[in-house]
Amino acid sequence: MLDLKHVSKTYKNGVNALYDVNLKIDQGEFVYIIGPTGSGKSTLIKLLDGEEIPTKGKVEVTGINVGKLKHSKVPLYRRNIGVVFQDFRLLERKTVFENIAFALEVINVPKEKIRKRVREVMNLVGLDDKGNSFPQELSGGQQQRVAIARAIANKPKILIADEPTGNLDPQKSDEIMTL
Repeated sequence: MLDLKHVSKTYKNGVNALYDVNLKIDQGEFVYIIGPTGSGKSTLIKLLDGEEIPTKGKVEVTGINVGKLKHSKVPLYRRNIGVVFQDFRLLERKTVFENIAFALEVINVPKEKIRKRVREVMNLVGLDDKGNSFPQELSGGQQQRVAIARAIANKPKILIADEPTGNLDPQKSDEIMTL
């Protein structure tokens, strides 16, 4: 499902974010990548979602060589993965409902299915009453739950999360991890 072979990433400024990483994750596995700040965790996520390409090696996700994807094919590839970013990347001018719906709109899901699925995931993350709120009106933990709801809205094959419970209290963290 996810296979990295001898992956290295060196940025233009000479920083070696990753060096000769080998990682294999099979379907159904639940994996934590831990390490200190600056150890390359976020770079790894960017390689997996096609935001960055490796300097060396091969990044393969669901049988697709991500590093060889044409720029125009990246959005199609991303339909199979859900990503929860550390900074959430919520759209400030869109409501909670619209932020979650956006993930489905860009892949042309019919409007009636969007409404139903958005309500389902809002309920799942405990934000039923926040659909008309804007991100800046929410706590950090609530924003994080919006990001999680958006990431799982299209039922991705793979969910990648950068510190998914960092802004949540212990009870909410446990609830989110059971999703």
